[in-house]
Amino acid sequence: MAQARHRPGLRPLGALVAAALGAACASGGGDLAARFPALRSIGGQRLADAHPYVLPREGEVVLFLCRWSASAPIPVSLPPDASAEERGALEAALHAWEGAGLGVRFTEVGAERAAIRIALEEGPVRTGAGLDTGNTVADCRLAPLSQQGGAAVRAELVGAAIRLARHTNPDWQDHARALTPAELAGSALHELGHALGFEGHARQGDTVMVREVEVVQHAGRDLLAGEPFSDATLRALYALPSGAVVSRAPVGAARTEEVDRMARLAEREGLDGPYARVGESAARLWWRDSAGNEYGFLVPKLPALVRDPQTLALLPESRTRDALARAGGS
Repeated sequence: MAQARHRPGLRPLGALVAAALGAACASGGGDLAARFPALRSIGGQRLADAHPYVLPREGEVVLFLCRWSASAPIPVSLPPDASAEERGALEAALHAWEGAGLGVRFTEVGAERAAIRIALEEGPVRTGAGLDTGNTVADCRLAPLSQQGGAAVRAELVGAAIRLARHTNPDWQDHARALTPAELAGSALHELGHALGFEGHARQGDTVMVREVEVVQHAGRDLLAGEPFSDATLRALYALPSGAVVSRAPVGAARTEEVDRMARLAEREGLDGPYARVGESAARLWWRDSAGNEYGFLVPKLPALVRDPQTLALLPESRTRDALARAGGS
């Protein structure tokens, strides 16, 4: 994030999600602020810009938000090769989120036990959108689809992986430089916001989840200078129950048939999941067997899906197709 003024690729979807939140009444979800009055007292929050997780099941598609449970500390691992200065910047970012009014706490553990793993890479981090100085993936675990139903999705975040670069992206002369402690702290603040459940980027506002590099760097400088940190957007997310529905819409049983079959097969075979992940332009839903093999569906063209649920497409991965073929029509 330290080179480009804006992070690419997400602005159109943020606008569409905002429209979906505003129009949720039309799709049966009801306006979030009407259903959750606690949001009305959180001024300046940009929760409408968050990218939703996707649950297709039994002839409908549900867009929902997912966060961590605040009932216990979140186990987090710091990179073992971090210098004292780097470790200080990362610890400052963790402490800042603990004091930001979300109710979350962290406890440091080894990488093998961590739910959030933070790693440092020397050069820019390679992502689906190109090179960047940070990247995060966060996984939401859902209850089995046979147990879903009601006003909210039964789901919460259970894992996240954060990669942070030590150096900026190369400039036009192919020169890179080391991030300052303040830049690393700001990058860590931003990526931890993704790990805590805000996917995508805020289009504007007083939040560390915007794309503008200057805002994130300024937050890092303030943090290391001892200034208090708060973020209304993440407070809004944590004022809602995990699984809060943004919108739901009927799409027809034929559109979700393969997911429904895989869900039944997964429950019969005792597979773990399902899990959900959302990215810049696509989403994914998958199950995992005892050997770690994954059986998933890609949900492409997420911006179109947010705008019009009737564009839902579900692409079964190869292992999923094989499993469904072996199971036949059950």
